[in-house]
Amino acid sequence: MSETSINVEIAGGLYPVKINSADEGKLREVVTIINTKIAEFERNYAIKDKKDLLAMVTLQLVSQYYKEAQSSSQEANNLKAMLADVEEMLKEHKQNIRNIEE
Repeated sequence: MSETSINVEIAGGLYPVKINSADEGKLREVVTIINTKIAEFERNYAIKDKKDLLAMVTLQLVSQYYKEAQSSSQEANNLKAMLADVEEMLKEHKQNIRNIEE
């Protein structure tokens, strides 16, 4: 993958970022989400300090990410258990077929 340098604007500040070219679109989407959340907090809570806004947005977004990661982890564990059950059933079925053939 080729790296590219881009500038992104968050809360009025300009930040240079080096990323893989393939990830540029995703990063720009993330920047849009962050700036949209900042604007929401600014409107809803009348907060003008960008540092406070960034802290609140960070807390909200990381909390959402953490919750979704925990949920995904639990779903993966459930799927592993189900696959183990299916594997056990297949082994039993295979043994039953062998018993019938004997």
